[in-house]
Amino acid sequence: MLPDLPRTPEAALVTAILMQAYRDMFVTVRTESNASFTTQSDQDQAITFLTDRAGAYAQHRNALCALIGWDGDVLAARIRAMMDGDDFAPPTPDATPATVERHAAAVERLRERWHALKHPRRAA
Repeated sequence: MLPDLPRTPEAALVTAILMQAYRDMFVTVRTESNASFTTQSDQDQAITFLTDRAGAYAQHRNALCALIGWDGDVLAARIRAMMDGDDFAPPTPDATPATVERHAAAVERLRERWHALKHPRRAA
């Protein structure tokens, strides 16, 4: 369960930014250039933003998290653990079997991408 957040417009904005990055990790990537699609670059940025230990993305995540009383490093560590095998909770507690199946497929695709980002192939 998430801690109670201040009910301010600013807290709502910060929470929405973090949640959008989380959702972007799971969406099906599209190659088309269209504002309504998430590209591989968008998804990679979301993964990096939510998991990096250091660097600009980690600093931005930590600054946003601090605004709502969260520890950004703890958030990143938890997401890295889920990427490495801990359970990703289904989107809702009362998810239908079809929703659970789609979620499991999305988690599998996400973990494959996470592995590819952690272990990039070297050009020959």
